[in-house]
Order: sequence, then structure tokens, then C-alpha cells
Amino acid sequence: MHVLFFYVLVVPIKTNVIDYWLKYIFKYPKTEKELILQLRKKKYSEDEIEKCLNYLKKKGYLNDAKFANDYIDFHCIRRWKPLIWVKQKLFEKWVSKIIISNIIDNKINEINKWIKEKIKKDIEQYKNRWFDWLKILEKLSNKWYTYKQIKNALYEND
Repeated sequence: MHVLFFYVLVVPIKTNVIDYWLKYIFKYPKTEKELILQLRKKKYSEDEIEKCLNYLKKKGYLNDAKFANDYIDFHCIRRWKPLIWVKQKLFEKWVSKIIISNIIDNKINEINKWIKEKIKKDIEQYKNRWFDWLKILEKLSNKWYTYKQIKNALYEND
């Protein structure tokens, strides 16, 4: 009995740039600059990168303003990270300062409202633990709340 073995030469096939990017972007949204850097790292030509950018922008998959808006919503409003921290992270992702400032200006009331609610909730928790006011202020400032935000949460009526 004869056994035949077939060896198949496997050559890595370079995938279409748009297919690669769609798979890449659906794991975690990216900015335009992150896309360009990743595609250059994968050795795609500038022509392929330009076609990919135009296609993704036309389909609405690549939008730095939407990315920054969602990023600020998630980190500032849902997970309350300090606004300074969020701005820095967006700068690291090459989102323009103009886009960031416009989005923050539009959302500042929502962010401040959420901060007031969070401060009031934290104060109630600390009161239940029998902390004195000095310790409560210390704990709140360690969470990146400013004195002005704490004062507004305590003394302003909604």
C-alpha cells in the first residue's frame, strides 16, 4: 500500500486593506491617524490607504468626532474619569483639539450634572461610615473632584 503525501506551500496572502481594517476596527473603534499608522505598519501602499480612508469615511465607519464623542460619554459620564485624563487620552489618539473642545463644550452641562449626583452619592456613603467632614472632603478630592465641584454639589439646588 502506497501512501502519498502532498505538501502544500502556504504563502501568506495579503488581505484586502478594507477587509483588514473592518476586522481591526470592529474589535475597538479607532481614529483616522491610528488607522493610517496601523496600515503603514502592515506595509500597505499609500494608494491603498487613501482608498481605504475614503471608503470608510463614506460609509461612516471612520469619524474622529463620533469617536471622541463616544469616548467622552463612556469615560467621563459612565465611568467618571477626570476630564483632564480623558483629554490627554484623546490627544494620544491624535484627535484634534478643536474636536475635543467642541464636544466638551456641548456636554459640559451633562458632565457637571453627573458629577453633582456622584458627589452627593459618595457623601452619603461616607456619612454612613461615620466619616467627619474633613475626611469626606479628603476622600472626594482624592477622586479628582475639585473644591468648586464639591461646593456646587452641596449648595446648589437642582
